[in-house]
Formats: sequence, C-alpha cells, structure tokens
Amino acid sequence: MKLPTFNLDVLRSIPLIQKVGLLLMVLAGIIVGFYYYVAEPKSEEIVALQTSIGTLDTEMQRLTIKVKHLDELIAASKQLEIELAKKKERLPPEEEAVMLLKQVSDLGIRLGLDVKLWKPSPKSEDPSKLFVRMPVNVEVSGGYHTAALFFDRISALPRIVTVSGLKMGSPKLEKGRVVTQTVFDLIAYAAPEEVKLSAVVPVEAPKK
Repeated sequence: MKLPTFNLDVLRSIPLIQKVGLLLMVLAGIIVGFYYYVAEPKSEEIVALQTSIGTLDTEMQRLTIKVKHLDELIAASKQLEIELAKKKERLPPEEEAVMLLKQVSDLGIRLGLDVKLWKPSPKSEDPSKLFVRMPVNVEVSGGYHTAALFFDRISALPRIVTVSGLKMGSPKLEKGRVVTQTVFDLIAYAAPEEVKLSAVVPVEAPKK
C-alpha cells in the first residue's frame, strides 16, 4: 500500500496565524491526551493510595492501642494471681480450716486454759460464695491474763479466725488462783470447694 505524500509547499503557503493556530491545537490535543490518559489515572491512583495509607495508619493505631491494652491486661492478670495467692493463704481449704481449729484448741490448753466445751456448728457459705464460715461454740475456764493472751495469739494467726459473742462470767477462786468462765464463738474462714478447685486463667501475649 502506497503511503500518502506530504507536500511541503502547501505547508509553506499556510499563513503564519493559521500555523500558530494549528500548533496550538496540536499542543492542546497533547495536553488533553496527557490529562485523560496519564494525569487523571495517576491522580485517581494517588487518591486511592492516600486512602489506603490512611486506612492502614488507622489500623496500625488501633493495633497499637490493642497491644498496649493487652500488656496492661497481662500485668493486671499477674497482679490478680499474686493477690489470689495471698487470699488463699488467708483462706485455707475446708480440710485445713478443721485442722486449724484443732490447733487453736491445743493452743488454749498449752496456755493453761481449761476447755469446758468445744462444739462445732454446721458450716455456712457466705452469700457471695467466696468463703465459708466454720463456727465453734467454745467455753473455757482460766485467768484473765491467760484468756487475753489466748485471744491475742488468735488475732496474730496468718489464717482468718475471729472471735464473737464473747461473754465472761464472774471471777472466782479455784486452787488458789482467780479464774473466770469465758464463752465465745470461734469462727474459722475457709475457701469453698468450688473456689479452691477453680483457677484464674492467665492472659498470655500472642505468639509472634
């Protein structure tokens, strides 16, 4: 196929103003083509990238906050475990609480108190279900000083043991010493079985 020839004489015969107009039209076409085929698509791509970057930045901030909260949660969980261990030291299992009451009875005897009555009552679970009360009705006979020392030793025990309903009778002389009858309720506190068997699940950081 024969290509069409271009006559330069025709171009030379075109007035200068028309040449300038043609040149401007060509430049305008190039600019318009550049805008529609290059600039505008690139602009849309830039906007899309900026939107994507903004979304990723927001997600990174959210994840950073989550990691910070996770660290705080881990620290709080460890603190709770420490506090729980301390509480368990103060609230023994029921079996140990029974042994503790026996030790308290032996303590009174060693100090010189005459234990007249030691009557355990049915245990009762607190409405909070966090501990169990194990009461014992007690009656002892002995001197004021001995009784005071006995109650002081009870208050110093690492386990929670309380004394309530304290009643002291009139003093009287027995075998050359002044003694009095003392009646009170001794209450040991223990962790209920379901609490003892449950455990706090530690929070661990996610594996990388």
